[in-house]
Amino acid sequence: MCNISRPILPWEKEVIWMTDHSREHSFPTTVRKMALAASVYHIWMERNRISFKNHFLPVFEIIGKIRQDVGWKLLMGGKIQRSERYHSICINWGLFPENAI
Repeated sequence: MCNISRPILPWEKEVIWMTDHSREHSFPTTVRKMALAASVYHIWMERNRISFKNHFLPVFEIIGKIRQDVGWKLLMGGKIQRSERYHSICINWGLFPENAI
């Protein structure tokens, strides 16, 4: 949903990649940082749900929670960039309809 086109790497290399690609203060970088933080949080919550309640959520629900958290934080933080350049990222996170700019 962050428009990153590359193979998934082992966790240690993902962290290094994210560190290397999170130094600037652009809109896509902000979205990547929020997406990583929300993903780690919700995966940890799912791990706890399984460990302590012996219950798990379907993957699409976890992804929905991540999408909702990132979208909400972008909206509330005034981080939305209504430009053609970032339009597809905003659509991916459900920030506005596909035909709106």
